[in-house]
Amino acid sequence: MHKMKTSILTVLFITLTSSLIKSQTDCQNAIKKAIEDFNNSEYSFHSEEVLPVENTYFYVLEKFYNIKWYLTDSLNYYDCYDSMMSKLLKGKYGNQFLEHARELADSLDNTENWIAYAKFPGGDSELVKFIMTRLTLDSIYFADIKTKIFVQFDIDTTGKVVNPIVRRGINKEIDDKVISIINQLPDWTPGYLYGKPIRQTYTIPIC
Repeated sequence: MHKMKTSILTVLFITLTSSLIKSQTDCQNAIKKAIEDFNNSEYSFHSEEVLPVENTYFYVLEKFYNIKWYLTDSLNYYDCYDSMMSKLLKGKYGNQFLEHARELADSLDNTENWIAYAKFPGGDSELVKFIMTRLTLDSIYFADIKTKIFVQFDIDTTGKVVNPIVRRGINKEIDDKVISIINQLPDWTPGYLYGKPIRQTYTIPIC
């Protein structure tokens, strides 16, 4: 029994020692890689968190500091990498550069039309009203219809409605009527990403 306990402890000690050595080796390799990337002006940080794609902080880091941000499944390696990269970048940009990047990102987020979805004049309620009023005028088409029609269209960078498509329709006559109504929509306020107007796809259910 005593020999068995000794054997188990020995195995545990070897396993823990091997894990520690591997962890230290991985960290050393990560530090070496960070120094190599820094010297090649390839700056990056990493995160496990699932964050919005349109993230102003990431934008500021890349735009003003040439730092890219990547999502990863594990930070075991990148904890050491990012720590060394951060130290090197502070030597290049100053100890407070990350705080300054946060402040700039917060300021930009509060800027009008920095990141915004396309908007119909008067909002969604007016959009529904615009469409349903015109459907009511042709109620013969829509009497006793229980199925929703899904229509998709783009709002271009000038706010115009383009490329309307019925994604799930009822029949050609009704679908064509819906498309004709969508084509009557007035100009929207376009969507914006990082202060520039962008094309956005919009999908709405009707009926």
